Amino acid sequence: MTAEQLEEICFQIITYAGEARSCFIEALRHAKDADKTKARALLAEGNQHLIEAEKVHMQLIQREANDEPVEIKMILMHAEDLMMSADTIHILIEELIPLL
Repeated sequence: MTAEQLEEICFQIITYAGEARSCFIEALRHAKDADKTKARALLAEGNQHLIEAEKVHMQLIQREANDEPVEIKMILMHAEDLMMSADTIHILIEELIPLL
């Protein structure tokens, strides 16, 4: 895998995970304003973005499983961190919304 290919994959993960995180936070804001219908729609939208991030990330895991080395770079660590934090935010907001 070239450095450019890895960078492209990382930016795809960053884009999807960032969109997911934004949807989750906006969902919480709508739930606080008693618009739980919109909140649920945003949770679903964010979940789809998160699924896309995970699909792209799986490409890297599959390459490595096939003995194709994947160089660890800061951009990859950032992408994975953003994806994992979006997943954590999703879990927390799913639990918080019913309490509002």
